[in-house]
Amino acid sequence: MRFGHSNDLTDQANIDMTPLVDIVFILLIFFILSASFQKQNQIKIDRPQSQISDSVTSLVLMVSIDKQNIIWMDKEQIKASSLTSKIKQKAKNSNNLSVVIHVDKQVSSGNLIEVIDKIRIAGVNNVAVATQIN
Repeated sequence: MRFGHSNDLTDQANIDMTPLVDIVFILLIFFILSASFQKQNQIKIDRPQSQISDSVTSLVLMVSIDKQNIIWMDKEQIKASSLTSKIKQKAKNSNNLSVVIHVDKQVSSGNLIEVIDKIRIAGVNNVAVATQIN
């Protein structure tokens, strides 16, 4: 008995992979382009910069922190523990009090946050940190 190969057999079903590969590449390009790429360490630590200066119409109180972490208000040195009571006294006289903090670039962020917290505890919601305008 002889087995032979016949060309009469029907062609087997083939799956064309080209459209599948095209779809995968299109999805890959879509996800790459839509992904958010973030660079690390873009924030300048030495000196904050600002392009816009706001004009303020309410009463503004200036609080300064020098590089020795000494807090100054109205040209007098005050302790962090008495900052809240001093700001409350100023807030009694004005119903729209704003506080601008001038801070040296060498002051740690923890000390700055502590001062901001004490000002907010005193009831002032409008607190800003002064920056250098380019």
